[in-house]
Amino acid sequence: MRTLYPAAAALILLLAGCSGTTAPPTTAPSGSSASATPTTTPSSMAPSDPEPTTPGNGSGQGAGAPDDSGRFTYVCSSLNEAVPEVTYTSLAEVWASTEYVRLASCTASFEGPLPFEPTEDEARIISIAEPAITPSDGLDTYLTALALCTRVSDDAASDLFGRSSRQMLQAASELCPRSPQGRIIGLWASGERAGDGENAVANGGLVAGKFHLRKTPPEGCAWSVSAADGSKKANGGATEGQSGIILEEKDVLTSDKCGIWEKME
Repeated sequence: MRTLYPAAAALILLLAGCSGTTAPPTTAPSGSSASATPTTTPSSMAPSDPEPTTPGNGSGQGAGAPDDSGRFTYVCSSLNEAVPEVTYTSLAEVWASTEYVRLASCTASFEGPLPFEPTEDEARIISIAEPAITPSDGLDTYLTALALCTRVSDDAASDLFGRSSRQMLQAASELCPRSPQGRIIGLWASGERAGDGENAVANGGLVAGKFHLRKTPPEGCAWSVSAADGSKKANGGATEGQSGIILEEKDVLTSDKCGIWEKME
């Protein structure tokens, strides 16, 4: 028995060593979506959710969700008359257009459903533009405000911005302060810009101060400033207009073929 013991002991040690061997790790086949150790993206690197658009916050998305719901469309003309009109389905689409700075102006249309039932935000904009009308009767008013929020070139500004009431301009400014022309609409709404025609320094008109022509006008620019009693205080053409003129309370600025006047800082 003593001669067998060492051999048995050796066999026992050999078996014990084999049982302690660690099997090699398995790997998932290439192309598999399975992962042995899931990876997590640090919170600082995780993509953030887009900022929500809240109706009524002047987001410029047609006063919120309604504009993106297909209720309105916009047909825009180009400064290049040879380029055909383009139709967009939202204000955001107009603003994002690669042709935006080459657009002259746009017309807004209501696509339904009829009858027009304004949202709370749309009713608010209509009430600013025309306080005397019932919002449900204010579709044309709201379409005008939307059109002013699209794109108005300098060539069209005297007609579209200049002929709009202060209330309409304030409504457009409330509707789309984040638009590319939001600041410009605000200047017209505050009475710090004016176009050709008669513009009085009064409540709902121009503010008092020093104004000048933003650009060199075409040939034939003529302007005059009259006092409240009708007496003429000053007049001139392009050169004097670009240098700057003083407008006081109750003055009336009459301008023809001069373009856009802007209050100087």
